[in-house]
Amino acid sequence: MTSNQTLTDKHIIEIIKKDKLVAAPLAGVTTPPFRKIVRKFFDGLIYTEMVSAEGLKRKVKATLDYIKIQPIDRPIFIQVFGSNPDTIYEAIKICEDLASPEGYDLNAGCPVKKVIKANAGSYLLKDLNNLTNIIKNMRKATDKPISVKTRLGWDYNSLVYKEILNMCENEGVDILTIHARTKTEMFSGDIHFDALSELATLKKNVTLIGNGNVVDKTSFDKMIETGVDAIMIGRAYMKAPWIFQAIKHNLDIHNFLTLKQKINILMELLTFEKSFRRNYIDFIRKYSVWFLKGYKGSTELRKKIYKINTEQEIVKTLEEFLEQNS
Repeated sequence: MTSNQTLTDKHIIEIIKKDKLVAAPLAGVTTPPFRKIVRKFFDGLIYTEMVSAEGLKRKVKATLDYIKIQPIDRPIFIQVFGSNPDTIYEAIKICEDLASPEGYDLNAGCPVKKVIKANAGSYLLKDLNNLTNIIKNMRKATDKPISVKTRLGWDYNSLVYKEILNMCENEGVDILTIHARTKTEMFSGDIHFDALSELATLKKNVTLIGNGNVVDKTSFDKMIETGVDAIMIGRAYMKAPWIFQAIKHNLDIHNFLTLKQKINILMELLTFEKSFRRNYIDFIRKYSVWFLKGYKGSTELRKKIYKINTEQEIVKTLEEFLEQNS
């Protein structure tokens, strides 16, 4: 860490290493309503969904909404994405003025086409010079901790994870999160544990976080054995935000909560979403299907709930589903 960082900043790193768990940035999911639910089960570091640096620079209202932070959110990092180092600098300065999070993360791993077309996300794996310049400007923009979330390389013939580690060490990055797959592997295939082990051996000052396919205590333990400092839970927690407590206590994810408790959480989430956005019904449909998968009648629930258009119908359907499984 840099010498001018405060004790509070250092405390963030201590929290990560102590908890061994971090909640990933998830596009369209890690919004203020969902983060309130996550905080019932996890008090460690969480990230916002990725935020466009260009949108922040232009002060687009919809983009500025992404960086609204409530006291319950903390500790939280804002994740930004973009390809222009100067724009990234301006974006972080805007976030400092309007949100003042505990730190900032650069998305250098998103494989989605529209992000890559903007020369951002995983595209930066093919342009390490620009990635270096972006990181330099992030470090200039703030004294708070900065992190980089990336992948092993564009494909298995162009692995750059060791170069990125050196870059982060040299440019004052505090945290490096590695999704242990390449861009071309997207979200499928085996995790490359050997690469994480190699990075864990090589690192000096950077806090190393592993990411990819951790869905329970068994997969958590397997990744921790590589020597990473902590693990970022990604897609698994959008379908089970209680996963953090389940892993901590080595309990089954599906049965950690009763069906009634899950439906109560959905009711809370409905209230939070209703006060956050007009199309809240769309999101409650999605969360209902995710949270209740695996129960008797869940396939029929999925078909039925996507035909529902009112809050009253959703509540009634969930009550009937609970009764059916009692």
